[in-house]
Amino acid sequence: MQYPTARHSSWALSASGTALVLSLDTRNILKDILNASLAMAGSNLRQWLAAAMVAHATAAAVTYPVPAAVPTNAAKLDSMPVGLSFEFFMWPSYMKNITPPLLCMEHFKDLYGRTMPVRIGGTTQDRATYDPNLEAYVSYHVDDLLEAPMTLTYGPKFFDLIPALGTQTMLGFNRGDNNRSNTFAAIMEAKKRALKYLWAIEIGNEPDLYYLFWNKPVAVAPWNETQEGYDAANWIQQFIDTWKTPLPMISAGAYGIPYPYQPDWPNTEFLINDVFNATVKGAVSRYCTHLYALADGSSLAADMSHMQTAADVSLLVPKVAAAKSVNRPYILGETGFHGQDIAADATFGGALQILDKTLRATSVGIERLFYHQGTINQAYFNWWSDNQVNAPFYGGYMATLALAGGDRIIASDAGNDSFAQYVIYKKNKPCKVVLINTEYYSGNGTRTTTSFTLSGLSSSQNLTALRMTAASSVVTTSRDATDTSSGPTIGGQTFSHQTCAKEGRPRYETASVKKGQATFTLAASEALLVYL
Repeated sequence: MQYPTARHSSWALSASGTALVLSLDTRNILKDILNASLAMAGSNLRQWLAAAMVAHATAAAVTYPVPAAVPTNAAKLDSMPVGLSFEFFMWPSYMKNITPPLLCMEHFKDLYGRTMPVRIGGTTQDRATYDPNLEAYVSYHVDDLLEAPMTLTYGPKFFDLIPALGTQTMLGFNRGDNNRSNTFAAIMEAKKRALKYLWAIEIGNEPDLYYLFWNKPVAVAPWNETQEGYDAANWIQQFIDTWKTPLPMISAGAYGIPYPYQPDWPNTEFLINDVFNATVKGAVSRYCTHLYALADGSSLAADMSHMQTAADVSLLVPKVAAAKSVNRPYILGETGFHGQDIAADATFGGALQILDKTLRATSVGIERLFYHQGTINQAYFNWWSDNQVNAPFYGGYMATLALAGGDRIIASDAGNDSFAQYVIYKKNKPCKVVLINTEYYSGNGTRTTTSFTLSGLSSSQNLTALRMTAASSVVTTSRDATDTSSGPTIGGQTFSHQTCAKEGRPRYETASVKKGQATFTLAASEALLVYL
């Protein structure tokens, strides 16, 4: 799902230029969905969030325990919990036309010990026709740069970019157009060229939106959980018959709206409990949904708040449990700040939300999150432009810095104020703590501070920490800035727009442990990674 505002021309190989945006009618539908989400999650959610933010605005201190042993409710961590999603028609351009992705991904490789996982998919995967004779990676044409390519073709070389990158890849295919022979021809060509790196196959992107948004050929009104679910099962059965082995391979669900927007809305619980038989379940390697902030984007202060993030992630808890009941993991196959693309996504507040959402999601048992990269130079939530490292990258890197090497995680807070604490464990011992103050700061007036006290510490040695901060919540990165100190930094370091190299020396803070406690002070819109 991508809803960007056109700002620059985009890039694509063998294409005349495009911009992945939605019509005004679709934007209005999205607004209706987002407004309805508040009612679905609880009619007074927005009012509760606002009241809670006011109540805690003057909070001077919070205290969280650090359990010495892994609690029984701690969630298991994947070895590579943070990945990237590339919009289908943009995949060749990200790999061949711009430099920041490949350069910046090296930092994640340093943390993971291997190249970070990717997903190739999105809205345009259900508009794509495979052409075995096409010499180019992808081809499409539009007359109006404000419209998305409603049709595109791609050739066998599209799949050659997967082994060239050489990492675990979730690959999406077209289900919405209901051209099974073409889709399965493409799947088998991908198997031929890239099997070694195929982590999961996704047949259809956000199929719950096929009728409401796109009027796709496969969707029959009202396209409810029964219609979509049985059609999904039928596609998977044909995949089994065609693909043969290895199995399991399917990422099932890939729904865009993770709550019952309408009666009998498609959902993964229904797939697991009512539709999929043993054979189909055996072919599913993991279940999937997408998650963007369930808010209209009118208030960065509200949307970046830990309360909003915790409320959004809580909707996934029953889905994770359903997948666990059939011994399968659950993933966020596509995520970002907002589903509709707004300027707030490019801010430091957006980076903090990425950090918070990543840790909250993994703490409820989400195996992996794929952060979406939409149209180059257009989608505000993108981690990079063609020649610039954007603020959201800092949130993704900070989250990975915290999680890498850990094997368990817990969320210490209840999610009912602006402050968060996460404890990461390794070999049954706490190794890192992440503290986040999601209070908003405009850059004007007094910047409030809150003290975070960690209790139950067994070490008497000083603790070290890295701080992620910026001059305000609304700061963005700029290639033309002569002074980068006001922009996002992690331990005082920034990332070069030219090479993505770390710039500056890392600055570690220290705090003494006294009687099992240590205290750190965080200003509004700051995060701290504490090493135990």
